[in-house]
Amino acid sequence: MLILAADTSTPYLSIALCRDTAVVAEISILADRKHSEKLLLYVDQLLRETETALSDIDLLAIAHGPGSFTGIRVGVSAWKGLAAGADLPIVGISTLDALARRAEASERTLCTLLDAKMNEVYGAVYRYERTERRVLLDHTVAPVEAILEHCSEDTLFLGDGATLYSEQIRTVFPDAQILHNAYDYPGASAVAFEALTLIESGVRSANTNVTPVYLRKSQAEVNRDEQQNPLSTL
Repeated sequence: MLILAADTSTPYLSIALCRDTAVVAEISILADRKHSEKLLLYVDQLLRETETALSDIDLLAIAHGPGSFTGIRVGVSAWKGLAAGADLPIVGISTLDALARRAEASERTLCTLLDAKMNEVYGAVYRYERTERRVLLDHTVAPVEAILEHCSEDTLFLGDGATLYSEQIRTVFPDAQILHNAYDYPGASAVAFEALTLIESGVRSANTNVTPVYLRKSQAEVNRDEQQNPLSTL
């Protein structure tokens, strides 16, 4: 299965072309909040360099959040446009699940954390048992201390939220193993591999109804709610 995948939910823009579990090509750049300007340009570059036509693609996969609200909207809109224009199936993949895919671990707990600003993180906790990944804490947005309540001494932490809050993590778990740098963000190849697993296992089916996953209201929505209901802030 040839999969064209993208992740625009983090500060990085990542695009990958994968054939089953092999990466054909991948581009990851610091987008500096310019995902909308660069996404389709790099898609075109990747397809040209690999001599691939959109008609060759079997599946489109997009990280649909949580993460940057603007980045998520850009990626989901672009991928739905490609799907409609080329009549291709599309699947939305959780950014946190794709990040977990980066560090598959045998018989241990894994916690993915992404910086959500405002002293909070997007987080999820998983348990690997042989080749199966079980969710212990479903996707949430909260202070890191609240998510640590669902972790244990053997938990492996990754994501830019783990890097940012490493001091708080080690206050609770002094010997915590935290993966940094290359494990701060999932990357598009991880999105593709997660999509392949879900589709082949029958857990998920491809469709055009891919929607952004934000987990919380934007600051603009919060401000609007406060203006409409001023007594709620008292």
